Amino acid sequence: MEQESDEFLQHLTTSTDSFLRQHISTEQLEAAFTPLHTSNRTALWPLMEGKIKRRENTDLQVHIADTLVHCHLLPLQCFSEYFEHEVEPGQPVVKLPADQVPPAAFQIVYDWILDPNRPLEWHSFVAVLSAAEYLRIPALIERCWQYLDNPRVVENAAFYVFLQARRYENVQLQPMMLRRICRFFLALVSTLEFCELSLDELSVLLASNIVAVFDETDVFYAACQWLMYDWTERQGSIERVMELVRFERMQTADLARFCVFQECAELQPILRHPTTKQLVDRALASICARPSSRNGASADDASGRWLPAHRRPTERVRLVAESKETKAYVAGDTSYDGFNEFLGVLREQPNSWRTFRLTEENVGLLEDMFGGCTVSDG
Repeated sequence: MEQESDEFLQHLTTSTDSFLRQHISTEQLEAAFTPLHTSNRTALWPLMEGKIKRRENTDLQVHIADTLVHCHLLPLQCFSEYFEHEVEPGQPVVKLPADQVPPAAFQIVYDWILDPNRPLEWHSFVAVLSAAEYLRIPALIERCWQYLDNPRVVENAAFYVFLQARRYENVQLQPMMLRRICRFFLALVSTLEFCELSLDELSVLLASNIVAVFDETDVFYAACQWLMYDWTERQGSIERVMELVRFERMQTADLARFCVFQECAELQPILRHPTTKQLVDRALASICARPSSRNGASADDASGRWLPAHRRPTERVRLVAESKETKAYVAGDTSYDGFNEFLGVLREQPNSWRTFRLTEENVGLLEDMFGGCTVSDG
């Protein structure tokens, strides 16, 4: 029976070929069967895109802590090297660490993959960056840095980013933000967050030229503030902390007071520490060795207490006293008690630091660094 069927099909094929050769050409057939209207079938990709965005027929479950997210693997593989190389086709479940990929951040990441025009909210930049780095999504990492590494992220905004970056142990972002504190420095010193900085974080902050102060004694008193917040644990760090203070940039009168320990009782353990004494003595010797002006004062003192005649590489950004509060601080008690009184003013008026004005040369310097943004804004 099968043999007869095969013979019939062979005969039919032979007859058809014979008909084609004798009565019609392939060109005529192609012309005859060309449709009069083009196909109106919907393109495949819009249909697939719609189903993916509506999360229909998802093929992957992403577990993060107690959160379960239903996803399609293919879009994730298109952007994420993690999903491309570490997730097997057909693998139904992926578990991600919540400390590096927070659930809310992963949701934003997945939405961004499905829609490149999705905006990123300011409060999620650092969390999304952490997730993008873990999932190895180069395009999203670059996008996050475009938001974070821009000249408007300075001062209080920079410290906010620092606090966020600390949660995710972002060792690149943390020091970068601490070096952008500028006019916000003294307001920051008045907060609990300053006192709770780690020694490494404090070192980055106080080593920066971009912290804005009226005088280097502000930095010294800030360092003392940090040490005394937890004296029992931190007294062993005096040497490292004091070496961050640029005593050579202080006024001779202040150094002389420190040299003979004319300060409040609180500071005596710090002032009498061998490292502090050595640094103060070295600074006094350095100042005495500088050329004097005509009236006998040192070159630095001749230009006034708060406005040095010229900027040196080791100087910090300097502030000009203009408001009633800053003028009172500059002209008043230069002791640690006076410093604490001024911090009290900053606590009562937490936005008053915005009125701080930089010296003209500092404005030019920071405009070069930050593109002219925010550092002189009120």
